[in-house]
Amino acid sequence: MIPTIHNLTRHFENYRVENHVYQTYADQLKISDEMVSFEAIDQTQNKHVKATYFFKNDREREILNRQKGCLLFNVDADVKLPDQPSNENQFNYRRFLQSRKINQIVQIAKINRIDSSHLNFGNDFSHQIRMRMLQNLNRLPSALKDYAKALILGVIDDDFQVTIEQIRKLGLLYLFCLSGMHVFFIRKYLMMIGTFFKIPIEGIDLILLVGFPFYLIIGGGSLSLSRAIWMAWLAILSRFILKRGLSGIECWSIVLIVSLFRFPLMFFSLGALLSYLMTFILLLASSKSAFKMNFKLNNFSIPLILNSTYQWNILTSGLAFAVGWIFEKIIFPITLLGSMVPGIRNICNQLLLLVNQGFASLAAIPTTITFGKLPGTVGVLIILMMFLIENRRHRFAKWVIIGMLYLGSWLWIAFPLKSKVIYFDIGQGDATLIQKAFQHRVVLIDTGGKLNYGRKRPSNRPTAGQRIIANYLLSKGLTVVDGLYLTHQDTDHIGYMASIGKQIRYNKIYVPAGMEKLESFQQKLNRLKQPLKKIIPVTDQVSNKDFKILHPFEEGKGTNQDSMVLYQKIGNYRFLFTGDLDQAGELKVIDRYPDLRVDVLKSGHHGSKTSSNPQFVDQIAPKLAIISAGRNNRYHHPNQETLQTFNERAIPFLNTAKSGMIQVEISDSKINVTEELKR
Repeated sequence: MIPTIHNLTRHFENYRVENHVYQTYADQLKISDEMVSFEAIDQTQNKHVKATYFFKNDREREILNRQKGCLLFNVDADVKLPDQPSNENQFNYRRFLQSRKINQIVQIAKINRIDSSHLNFGNDFSHQIRMRMLQNLNRLPSALKDYAKALILGVIDDDFQVTIEQIRKLGLLYLFCLSGMHVFFIRKYLMMIGTFFKIPIEGIDLILLVGFPFYLIIGGGSLSLSRAIWMAWLAILSRFILKRGLSGIECWSIVLIVSLFRFPLMFFSLGALLSYLMTFILLLASSKSAFKMNFKLNNFSIPLILNSTYQWNILTSGLAFAVGWIFEKIIFPITLLGSMVPGIRNICNQLLLLVNQGFASLAAIPTTITFGKLPGTVGVLIILMMFLIENRRHRFAKWVIIGMLYLGSWLWIAFPLKSKVIYFDIGQGDATLIQKAFQHRVVLIDTGGKLNYGRKRPSNRPTAGQRIIANYLLSKGLTVVDGLYLTHQDTDHIGYMASIGKQIRYNKIYVPAGMEKLESFQQKLNRLKQPLKKIIPVTDQVSNKDFKILHPFEEGKGTNQDSMVLYQKIGNYRFLFTGDLDQAGELKVIDRYPDLRVDVLKSGHHGSKTSSNPQFVDQIAPKLAIISAGRNNRYHHPNQETLQTFNERAIPFLNTAKSGMIQVEISDSKINVTEELKR
């Protein structure tokens, strides 16, 4: 039975402000060719916000590049809540911002003026130092610049994202979340210098006691760095004012309590969660063996990593010890020396390039297991069992339980009990995924895509296809699409094919006959960096195990009029997908297939009035229509004419712009429709 659809709308606390003032620092400005973004404080409400502004000309960018110190932006802007994720397992940007006490997005329409200000000496001094360091580090050679900005200032540029992704693939990200492990090395190196110059330990501790709070600002103020600095600061302070200093656990506990008071939602951040958990394990550890300790940290981090990134590298356990040593003995010292000593910068840069090549070579080895998203409750149970293993009684039985939890979770993820049809919320585009019950294979109809209209997207920034479609597939333990069906050549239907293909392999690609000959399509295929088994042109004369193909009738050029029309029966329910086929094409389809009836119709051309001919809709008699359209799109899809066609026939419809991802779960006699934004 098709459920009744209720017209519900999301509530956003949007409002417009004029001549509103936001305070930030020049070193917080993230300036690209087209825009600037920064975290700021609303001077009126004393709230933390995330602000963005798109430049109207080059002069505006040049003006911002020259700014220094504390800045007061007087702006006209639109203020809204951060968007909720609209697809299953999509990165939750709202929660990420909430972990940093940011609850509003400010889209600046006009900058009226920028004034200088002074808050207090400590903040102003630290930010000025940070700005000068940022300017100096930007002049360094490529690899040295990336490592120096990341490790010293906590700034990760787009160029460094490639290396970070390789570290993530190796499962070693937690090593770089150990509370800003470089804070430990800073103290260690200062002690070595103090010993060389015969400076007493108390003198070094006093320097750190004064310097650490300043470095918290200079280092970027991340939650992980904050934990590390305040733990070290408390330990030093306690040695000055108490007969015995506070233990590591006591410092950890105090910092945890204070941090939760200041940032109640901080554990929405994976970095903060890993930092506190890994540090807690280190403090409780009885083993002195570095290898055993890395093995233990690895085992505790797996549930969190699988819940967040869905993959694990089998080399991780062996690499963790070696990479930890490389970080301490090579990466961090070279980065510090190269940043401070001009004469050795090129040598240091070359050494860091070799380190990057090592990460790239290791990440290229096919040892990554795509597990899928481990349920949070299972992850908590596994971590609890890991703590219980510290008690040696029944240790083997506890390992067996952990193994069964992993195995059971994987089977649950990989072999769903019900068939699913997933209509992705991919903006003003189209992408639909089908997975049958108890099958570890999927087919994908179109990939979505976006026309940039003059704006150039950075090539190393993930596309929506990667963030939404590839991410969803990986979260379900899938790395292969058995059949990719491209309904026609438009960018909004096939534009993300290559970017998704960086993470997901396509076994076969089906296109409407004639499209495979187009130079524009061949160029898109050339950007697809993977071996293909087959490119298969189809007409309605071709059939396969996935679909009954109803259109095109003959070879064309991959235009809307040539759109592939796909029919499939899943259980007792019939589904129809029409691409961007126009009304004339729809009438030709029902003329050739007069007995065609469907239960769920994917409305053609994003609900445009050029599709969904009333006669066509009357004949196929759908019980539910799905519309894929972008929010506030320039075409005003879906058009009122299409909605009127559905309303006059009492056909309920859902729109991804309002519902987010739409999931249709099918068993033999029952169908269930879920809207991601209305869960």
